[in-house]
Amino acid sequence: MMSQFLHPFLRCTLLPITMAMSALVAGCGGGSSSPTVTPVITPEVPNPIGAGHFEAATFIQTVNVADVAAALNKDVAVAIRPLYSVDTYKITYTTSDAAGRSVIASGLAAIPRKTGGLSSPVLSYQHATIKTDAEAPSNHATADEPAVLFASLGYLVSAADYVGYGITKGLSHPYLQATPTAVSVVDFMTATSRWRQMKSIADNGQVFLTGYSEGAYASMATLRFMTQNRAANATLPVSTYIGAGPYDVILTLNTMLDSVRKENPILGALISPGFLKLLGANDRANVRKLLLSSALGSQSDISFDPTFLDNFLNDDDASIRIQSNVNDWTPQSPIQFFHGRDDTTVTYANTESAFQAMTKRGATSLLERTDCSAKPSEHIACVPSFLINDITRLGALARGL
Repeated sequence: MMSQFLHPFLRCTLLPITMAMSALVAGCGGGSSSPTVTPVITPEVPNPIGAGHFEAATFIQTVNVADVAAALNKDVAVAIRPLYSVDTYKITYTTSDAAGRSVIASGLAAIPRKTGGLSSPVLSYQHATIKTDAEAPSNHATADEPAVLFASLGYLVSAADYVGYGITKGLSHPYLQATPTAVSVVDFMTATSRWRQMKSIADNGQVFLTGYSEGAYASMATLRFMTQNRAANATLPVSTYIGAGPYDVILTLNTMLDSVRKENPILGALISPGFLKLLGANDRANVRKLLLSSALGSQSDISFDPTFLDNFLNDDDASIRIQSNVNDWTPQSPIQFFHGRDDTTVTYANTESAFQAMTKRGATSLLERTDCSAKPSEHIACVPSFLINDITRLGALARGL
Protein backbone atom coordinates (compact mmCIF):
# COMPACT_ATOMS: atom_id res chain seq x y z
CA MET A 1 0.00 0.00 0.00
CA MET A 2 2.83 2.44 0.77
CA SER A 3 4.09 2.45 -2.85
CA GLN A 4 1.18 4.61 -3.89
CA PHE A 5 2.44 7.40 -1.66
CA LEU A 6 6.12 7.33 -2.82
CA HIS A 7 7.56 10.35 -4.58
CA PRO A 8 7.92 9.67 -8.36
CA PHE A 9 11.73 9.90 -8.08
CA LEU A 10 11.79 7.19 -5.43
CA ARG A 11 9.49 4.99 -7.49
CA CYS A 12 11.83 5.34 -10.50
CA THR A 13 14.80 4.49 -8.31
CA LEU A 14 13.45 1.64 -6.19
CA LEU A 15 11.23 -0.15 -8.68
CA PRO A 16 14.07 -1.24 -11.09
CA ILE A 17 16.13 -2.47 -8.15
CA THR A 18 13.26 -4.58 -6.90
CA MET A 19 12.55 -5.97 -10.34
CA ALA A 20 16.23 -6.67 -11.00
CA MET A 21 16.35 -8.76 -7.86
CA SER A 22 13.57 -10.77 -9.39
CA ALA A 23 15.55 -11.14 -12.65
CA LEU A 24 13.03 -9.03 -14.48
CA VAL A 25 14.19 -6.51 -17.05
CA ALA A 26 12.36 -3.21 -17.00
CA GLY A 27 13.03 0.51 -16.81
CA CYS A 28 11.15 3.23 -15.11
CA GLY A 29 9.03 4.76 -17.80
CA GLY A 30 9.94 2.02 -20.30
CA GLY A 31 7.91 -0.82 -21.70
CA SER A 32 7.75 -4.37 -20.33
CA SER A 33 6.28 -7.63 -21.50
CA SER A 34 5.43 -8.58 -17.90
CA PRO A 35 1.78 -8.19 -16.89
CA THR A 36 0.92 -5.15 -14.81
CA VAL A 37 -0.18 -6.04 -11.27
CA THR A 38 -2.58 -3.59 -9.64
CA PRO A 39 -2.38 -3.76 -5.84
CA VAL A 40 -5.64 -4.19 -3.92
CA ILE A 41 -5.94 -1.26 -1.55
CA THR A 42 -8.31 -1.48 1.42
CA PRO A 43 -9.56 2.01 2.29
CA GLU A 44 -8.83 3.09 5.83
CA VAL A 45 -11.87 3.75 8.02
CA PRO A 46 -11.69 6.90 10.14
CA ASN A 47 -11.48 5.88 13.80
CA PRO A 48 -10.43 8.95 15.78
CA ILE A 49 -9.45 8.71 19.43
CA GLY A 50 -12.26 9.70 21.78
CA ALA A 51 -15.95 8.90 22.12
CA GLY A 52 -16.98 6.07 19.81
CA HIS A 53 -13.41 4.91 19.15
CA PHE A 54 -13.34 1.24 18.16
CA GLU A 55 -10.75 -0.55 20.29
CA ALA A 56 -10.87 -4.26 19.50
CA ALA A 57 -13.11 -7.14 18.41
CA THR A 58 -12.87 -10.65 19.84
CA PHE A 59 -14.76 -13.47 18.17
CA ILE A 60 -16.93 -15.33 20.69
CA GLN A 61 -18.75 -18.07 18.81
CA THR A 62 -21.14 -18.91 15.98
CA VAL A 63 -24.68 -19.64 17.18
CA ASN A 64 -26.46 -22.11 14.92
CA VAL A 65 -29.86 -21.05 13.57
CA ALA A 66 -31.41 -24.33 14.76
CA ASP A 67 -30.27 -23.57 18.31
CA VAL A 68 -31.85 -20.10 18.16
CA ALA A 69 -35.14 -21.63 17.02
CA ALA A 70 -35.01 -24.26 19.77
CA ALA A 71 -34.46 -21.61 22.44
CA LEU A 72 -37.58 -19.61 21.58
CA ASN A 73 -40.52 -19.37 23.94
CA LYS A 74 -43.29 -21.58 22.52
CA ASP A 75 -45.56 -18.60 21.89
CA VAL A 76 -42.81 -16.72 20.05
CA ALA A 77 -41.81 -19.82 18.09
CA VAL A 78 -45.28 -19.99 16.53
CA ALA A 79 -44.91 -16.50 15.06
CA ILE A 80 -41.18 -16.10 14.46
CA ARG A 81 -38.79 -18.16 12.35
CA PRO A 82 -35.03 -17.52 12.64
CA LEU A 83 -33.30 -17.50 9.24
CA TYR A 84 -29.54 -17.31 9.81
CA SER A 85 -26.78 -18.60 12.03
CA VAL A 86 -25.07 -15.77 13.90
CA ASP A 87 -21.42 -14.83 14.42
CA THR A 88 -20.91 -13.06 17.75
CA TYR A 89 -18.11 -10.68 18.77
CA LYS A 90 -17.15 -8.83 21.93
CA ILE A 91 -16.44 -5.24 20.92
CA THR A 92 -14.54 -2.81 23.14
CA TYR A 93 -14.83 0.92 22.62
CA THR A 94 -14.35 4.34 24.20
CA THR A 95 -17.21 6.05 26.00
CA SER A 96 -17.69 7.92 29.28
CA ASP A 97 -19.16 7.26 32.70
CA ALA A 98 -21.73 9.35 34.55
CA ALA A 99 -19.02 11.78 35.69
CA GLY A 100 -17.86 12.30 32.11
CA ARG A 101 -14.61 10.37 32.56
CA SER A 102 -13.38 8.41 29.56
CA VAL A 103 -13.66 4.63 29.96
CA ILE A 104 -13.16 1.57 27.76
CA ALA A 105 -16.45 -0.33 27.73
CA SER A 106 -17.82 -3.38 25.93
CA GLY A 107 -20.80 -4.76 24.08
CA LEU A 108 -21.98 -7.48 21.73
CA ALA A 109 -22.02 -7.35 17.93
CA ALA A 110 -24.16 -10.09 16.39
CA ILE A 111 -23.81 -10.63 12.64
CA PRO A 112 -26.11 -12.86 10.58
CA ARG A 113 -24.34 -15.31 8.25
CA LYS A 114 -25.81 -14.19 4.94
CA THR A 115 -24.54 -15.25 1.55
CA GLY A 116 -23.70 -13.07 -1.41
CA GLY A 117 -22.64 -10.01 0.56
CA LEU A 118 -26.21 -8.85 1.09
CA SER A 119 -26.55 -5.61 3.03
CA SER A 120 -28.64 -5.54 6.20
CA PRO A 121 -30.45 -3.07 8.44
CA VAL A 122 -28.81 -2.12 11.75
CA LEU A 123 -30.61 -2.75 15.04
CA SER A 124 -29.44 -1.27 18.33
CA TYR A 125 -30.84 -3.49 21.07
CA GLN A 126 -30.84 -2.17 24.65
CA HIS A 127 -31.17 -4.78 27.38
CA ALA A 128 -33.50 -4.67 30.38
CA THR A 129 -32.33 -4.46 33.99
CA ILE A 130 -30.05 -7.40 34.74
CA LYS A 131 -28.65 -8.19 38.15
CA THR A 132 -25.48 -10.08 37.25
CA ASP A 133 -22.62 -9.40 34.87
CA ALA A 134 -22.98 -12.89 33.40
CA GLU A 135 -26.22 -11.69 31.78
CA ALA A 136 -24.60 -8.74 29.98
CA PRO A 137 -24.86 -9.18 26.20
CA SER A 138 -21.13 -9.68 25.54
CA ASN A 139 -21.05 -12.32 28.30
CA HIS A 140 -24.25 -13.96 27.11
CA ALA A 141 -23.80 -14.59 23.38
CA THR A 142 -26.08 -17.62 23.46
CA ALA A 143 -29.08 -18.92 21.55
CA ASP A 144 -31.51 -17.38 24.05
CA GLU A 145 -29.95 -13.89 23.99
CA PRO A 146 -32.41 -11.41 22.39
CA ALA A 147 -29.59 -9.72 20.45
CA VAL A 148 -28.74 -13.08 18.86
CA LEU A 149 -32.40 -13.69 18.01
CA PHE A 150 -32.64 -10.34 16.20
CA ALA A 151 -29.44 -11.10 14.29
CA SER A 152 -30.80 -14.50 13.25
CA LEU A 153 -33.66 -12.60 11.58
CA GLY A 154 -31.24 -10.62 9.42
CA TYR A 155 -30.26 -7.53 11.42
CA LEU A 156 -26.74 -6.31 12.16
CA VAL A 157 -27.17 -6.05 15.93
CA SER A 158 -25.32 -3.80 18.35
CA ALA A 159 -26.01 -4.44 22.04
CA ALA A 160 -24.07 -2.30 24.52
CA ASP A 161 -23.34 -3.87 27.89
CA TYR A 162 -23.73 -0.38 29.50
CA VAL A 163 -21.14 1.08 31.85
CA GLY A 164 -21.00 -1.09 34.98
CA TYR A 165 -21.25 -4.35 33.01
CA GLY A 166 -18.81 -6.30 30.85
CA ILE A 167 -15.26 -5.03 31.07
CA THR A 168 -16.44 -2.05 33.16
CA LYS A 169 -17.83 -4.30 35.90
CA GLY A 170 -17.12 -2.63 39.23
CA LEU A 171 -17.80 0.86 37.94
CA SER A 172 -21.18 2.35 38.84
CA HIS A 173 -23.96 1.63 36.38
CA PRO A 174 -25.77 4.97 35.79
CA TYR A 175 -29.18 3.43 36.40
CA LEU A 176 -32.05 5.59 35.10
CA GLN A 177 -29.68 8.45 34.28
CA ALA A 178 -30.60 9.51 30.78
CA THR A 179 -27.52 11.18 29.32
CA PRO A 180 -24.79 8.74 30.44
CA THR A 181 -27.00 5.84 29.38
CA ALA A 182 -27.56 7.35 25.94
CA VAL A 183 -23.89 8.23 25.50
CA SER A 184 -22.75 4.65 26.14
CA VAL A 185 -25.24 3.36 23.53
CA VAL A 186 -24.51 6.01 20.87
CA ASP A 187 -20.75 5.53 21.29
CA PHE A 188 -21.18 1.78 20.89
CA MET A 189 -23.26 2.27 17.73
CA THR A 190 -20.46 4.46 16.35
CA ALA A 191 -17.72 1.98 17.25
CA THR A 192 -19.55 -1.03 15.81
CA SER A 193 -20.30 0.90 12.62
CA ARG A 194 -16.59 1.60 12.21
CA TRP A 195 -15.72 -2.03 12.90
CA ARG A 196 -18.24 -3.27 10.33
CA GLN A 197 -16.78 -0.93 7.73
CA MET A 198 -13.30 -2.27 8.50
CA LYS A 199 -14.63 -5.80 8.00
CA SER A 200 -16.57 -4.80 4.85
CA ILE A 201 -19.86 -5.87 6.45
CA ALA A 202 -22.42 -3.86 4.52
CA ASP A 203 -25.45 -2.16 6.05
CA ASN A 204 -28.29 -0.71 4.01
CA GLY A 205 -28.50 2.63 5.81
CA GLN A 206 -31.50 1.72 7.95
CA VAL A 207 -31.20 1.96 11.75
CA PHE A 208 -33.71 0.78 14.37
CA LEU A 209 -33.77 1.05 18.17
CA THR A 210 -35.52 -1.36 20.51
CA GLY A 211 -35.66 -2.49 24.13
CA TYR A 212 -37.95 -3.55 26.95
CA SER A 213 -38.19 -2.18 30.51
CA GLU A 214 -34.84 -0.49 31.28
CA GLY A 215 -34.00 -1.28 27.66
CA ALA A 216 -36.99 0.80 26.58
CA TYR A 217 -35.82 3.62 28.84
CA ALA A 218 -32.30 3.38 27.38
CA SER A 219 -33.71 3.37 23.83
CA MET A 220 -35.83 6.45 24.54
CA ALA A 221 -32.86 8.24 26.13
CA THR A 222 -30.72 7.29 23.12
CA LEU A 223 -33.30 8.49 20.60
CA ARG A 224 -33.66 11.80 22.43
CA PHE A 225 -29.88 12.23 22.52
CA MET A 226 -29.56 11.41 18.82
CA THR A 227 -32.40 13.79 17.95
CA GLN A 228 -31.19 16.72 20.02
CA ASN A 229 -27.50 16.35 19.18
CA ARG A 230 -27.52 15.23 15.57
CA ALA A 231 -25.35 16.90 12.97
CA ALA A 232 -26.89 18.47 9.89
CA ASN A 233 -28.45 15.86 7.59
CA ALA A 234 -27.69 13.06 10.06
CA THR A 235 -30.10 10.15 9.69
CA LEU A 236 -32.41 9.29 12.58
CA PRO A 237 -33.71 5.74 13.20
CA VAL A 238 -36.39 4.47 10.84
CA SER A 239 -38.38 3.51 13.91
CA THR A 240 -37.98 2.99 17.64
CA TYR A 241 -40.03 0.15 19.16
CA ILE A 242 -40.06 0.18 22.98
CA GLY A 243 -41.95 -1.71 25.65
CA ALA A 244 -42.88 -1.00 29.28
CA GLY A 245 -40.21 1.59 30.03
CA PRO A 246 -40.02 3.87 33.10
CA TYR A 247 -39.86 7.04 30.99
CA ASP A 248 -41.28 9.23 33.77
CA VAL A 249 -39.06 8.33 36.73
CA ILE A 250 -40.91 10.57 39.19
CA LEU A 251 -44.18 8.87 38.31
CA THR A 252 -42.57 5.44 38.51
CA LEU A 253 -41.09 6.00 41.97
CA ASN A 254 -44.25 7.59 43.36
CA THR A 255 -46.29 4.63 42.10
CA MET A 256 -43.86 2.22 43.74
CA LEU A 257 -44.08 4.21 46.96
CA ASP A 258 -47.89 4.07 46.89
CA SER A 259 -47.69 0.26 46.57
CA VAL A 260 -45.37 0.06 49.57
CA ARG A 261 -47.67 2.24 51.63
CA LYS A 262 -50.62 -0.02 50.89
CA GLU A 263 -48.70 -3.15 51.85
CA ASN A 264 -46.88 -1.66 54.84
CA PRO A 265 -48.15 1.76 56.03
CA ILE A 266 -45.39 2.14 58.64
CA LEU A 267 -42.60 1.45 56.16
CA GLY A 268 -44.39 3.62 53.60
CA ALA A 269 -44.34 6.54 56.01
CA LEU A 270 -40.66 5.94 56.73
CA ILE A 271 -39.54 6.12 53.12
CA SER A 272 -41.69 9.16 52.31
CA PRO A 273 -39.37 11.72 50.71
CA GLY A 274 -40.97 14.48 52.74
CA PHE A 275 -39.87 12.67 55.92
CA LEU A 276 -36.50 11.34 54.75
CA LYS A 277 -35.15 14.71 53.69
CA LEU A 278 -35.21 15.66 57.37
CA LEU A 279 -32.99 12.73 58.35
CA GLY A 280 -29.22 12.63 58.35
CA ALA A 281 -27.17 11.43 55.40
CA ASN A 282 -26.37 8.07 57.04
CA ASP A 283 -30.03 7.29 57.71
CA ARG A 284 -30.98 8.15 54.13
CA ALA A 285 -28.10 6.00 52.86
CA ASN A 286 -29.38 3.04 54.87
CA VAL A 287 -32.90 3.42 53.47
CA ARG A 288 -31.48 3.75 49.96
CA LYS A 289 -29.49 0.56 50.42
CA LEU A 290 -32.60 -1.24 51.67
CA LEU A 291 -34.65 -0.10 48.69
CA LEU A 292 -32.00 -1.12 46.16
CA SER A 293 -31.60 -4.49 47.83
CA SER A 294 -35.35 -5.03 47.81
CA ALA A 295 -35.56 -4.19 44.10
CA LEU A 296 -32.46 -6.06 42.93
CA GLY A 297 -31.99 -8.82 45.50
CA SER A 298 -28.87 -9.67 47.44
CA GLN A 299 -27.26 -11.73 44.66
CA SER A 300 -26.52 -8.85 42.31
CA ASP A 301 -22.83 -8.32 41.50
CA ILE A 302 -23.46 -4.96 39.78
CA SER A 303 -22.80 -1.59 41.38
CA PHE A 304 -25.90 0.52 40.69
CA ASP A 305 -25.44 4.29 40.88
CA PRO A 306 -28.30 5.44 43.17
CA THR A 307 -28.37 9.08 42.04
CA PHE A 308 -31.97 8.80 40.82
CA LEU A 309 -33.02 7.37 44.18
CA ASP A 310 -31.05 9.95 46.17
CA ASN A 311 -32.84 12.69 44.26
CA PHE A 312 -36.17 11.05 45.07
CA LEU A 313 -35.39 10.61 48.76
CA ASN A 314 -34.22 14.22 48.91
CA ASP A 315 -37.58 15.26 47.45
CA ASP A 316 -35.72 16.80 44.51
CA ASP A 317 -38.12 16.36 41.60
CA ALA A 318 -36.36 19.08 39.61
CA SER A 319 -33.14 17.05 39.47
CA ILE A 320 -35.03 13.92 38.47
CA ARG A 321 -36.70 15.76 35.58
CA ILE A 322 -33.31 17.00 34.36
CA GLN A 323 -31.23 13.87 34.94
CA SER A 324 -33.69 11.01 34.56
CA ASN A 325 -37.02 11.72 32.90
CA VAL A 326 -37.25 11.03 29.15
CA ASN A 327 -41.01 11.33 28.67
CA ASP A 328 -41.44 14.96 27.65
CA TRP A 329 -39.59 16.09 24.51
CA THR A 330 -40.27 16.42 20.77
CA PRO A 331 -39.38 13.38 18.64
CA GLN A 332 -38.61 13.73 14.94
CA SER A 333 -38.82 10.05 13.98
CA PRO A 334 -41.45 7.35 14.65
CA ILE A 335 -41.86 5.80 18.11
CA GLN A 336 -43.97 2.71 18.66
CA PHE A 337 -44.95 2.09 22.29
CA PHE A 338 -45.94 -1.26 23.76
CA HIS A 339 -47.17 -1.83 27.32
CA GLY A 340 -49.49 -3.93 29.46
CA ARG A 341 -52.21 -2.10 31.33
CA ASP A 342 -51.91 -4.50 34.29
CA ASP A 343 -48.18 -3.85 34.72
CA THR A 344 -47.39 -3.44 38.44
CA THR A 345 -43.60 -3.35 37.95
CA VAL A 346 -43.50 -0.37 35.57
CA THR A 347 -46.89 1.30 35.62
CA TYR A 348 -48.72 1.77 32.30
CA ALA A 349 -49.00 5.44 33.22
CA ASN A 350 -45.41 5.82 31.98
CA THR A 351 -46.47 5.12 28.41
CA GLU A 352 -49.53 7.32 28.83
CA SER A 353 -47.34 10.14 30.19
CA ALA A 354 -44.87 9.99 27.28
CA PHE A 355 -47.59 9.57 24.64
CA GLN A 356 -49.60 12.54 25.91
CA ALA A 357 -46.57 14.81 26.42
CA MET A 358 -45.30 14.15 22.91
CA THR A 359 -48.77 14.54 21.45
CA LYS A 360 -49.03 18.00 23.05
CA ARG A 361 -45.71 18.86 21.39
CA GLY A 362 -47.23 18.10 17.98
CA ALA A 363 -45.74 14.65 17.36
CA THR A 364 -49.05 12.79 16.92
CA SER A 365 -48.25 11.48 13.44
CA LEU A 366 -45.01 9.88 14.70
CA LEU A 367 -46.55 8.00 17.61
CA GLU A 368 -48.23 4.61 17.82
CA ARG A 369 -49.34 2.62 20.84
CA THR A 370 -50.07 -1.10 21.26
CA ASP A 371 -51.45 -2.67 24.44
CA CYS A 372 -50.27 -6.10 25.53
CA SER A 373 -53.01 -8.70 25.07
CA ALA A 374 -51.74 -11.19 27.70
CA LYS A 375 -54.08 -11.95 30.60
CA PRO A 376 -53.07 -10.48 32.99
CA SER A 377 -50.87 -8.07 31.07
CA GLU A 378 -48.10 -8.02 33.67
CA HIS A 379 -44.50 -6.93 33.09
CA ILE A 380 -42.86 -10.32 32.55
CA ALA A 381 -45.94 -11.97 31.06
CA CYS A 382 -45.92 -9.41 28.24
CA VAL A 383 -42.35 -10.08 27.08
CA PRO A 384 -43.31 -12.76 24.49
CA SER A 385 -46.00 -10.50 23.03
CA PHE A 386 -43.55 -7.63 22.93
CA LEU A 387 -41.02 -9.70 20.97
CA ILE A 388 -43.63 -10.85 18.46
CA ASN A 389 -44.98 -7.34 17.92
CA ASP A 390 -41.49 -5.85 17.87
CA ILE A 391 -40.18 -8.26 15.26
CA THR A 392 -43.34 -8.01 13.14
CA ARG A 393 -43.55 -4.21 13.16
CA LEU A 394 -39.85 -3.58 12.52
CA GLY A 395 -39.77 -6.37 9.93
CA ALA A 396 -42.45 -4.61 7.94
CA LEU A 397 -40.18 -1.56 7.65
CA ALA A 398 -36.78 -3.24 7.31
CA ARG A 399 -35.14 -4.04 3.98
CA GLY A 400 -32.79 -6.88 3.19
CA LEU A 401 -33.76 -9.30 5.97
